[in-house]
Amino acid sequence: MRLLSTVVVVILSHIAAAYGQTNQELRAELLAMRALDQKARDECSGNADEQLKCYMKMSEDVDKPNTKRINEIYNAGGFPTVKLVGRDGVDAFFLLLQHSNDTALKQKCLPSIERAFREKVMSANNYSNFTDRLLVALGKPQIYGANFEMKDGKMVMSPTIDLKNLDKRRKSIGLPPIAEYMKMLKEAYKLEVVISLKN
Repeated sequence: MRLLSTVVVVILSHIAAAYGQTNQELRAELLAMRALDQKARDECSGNADEQLKCYMKMSEDVDKPNTKRINEIYNAGGFPTVKLVGRDGVDAFFLLLQHSNDTALKQKCLPSIERAFREKVMSANNYSNFTDRLLVALGKPQIYGANFEMKDGKMVMSPTIDLKNLDKRRKSIGLPPIAEYMKMLKEAYKLEVVISLKN
């Protein structure tokens, strides 16, 4: 039944794309997947160990099937456009992609993400999060200081190029200073947020 549903959505995607129409069914599916993603994340709370266990379970139960589905969507028609699924549909696809562990899919989507940022379809916050998380996943230092990892009960910034000029780079694409971003993370996760464990 799931396979038939997927085939129908793929066919509808091609038809909608051909006629330049919004694919409401695909948009609704993406929004439902995003709602499930956010509900699962909202339920993760507690100390660092409890949050880590929750996120690991969520990765298997929620992110894995969502990743499978967004791969199918991408393979059928590329990165969804605002014209095809609406701005909220694009935002939903992006969020699901952001939470995926599929580095290969993220690399394929990078040109579309960069174009969306240039065309002001995507926010600086979303763009920097995506770029930095992809770099970290590839074993490279991040650019904007967006990625933090849980270590020793704290949120610790992932390796970042040229820390001295970090705020200049952040400002150049419309991001607030790193201190402000770290304060937001502390409020969201209820954990100490640091640039380095040596601090």
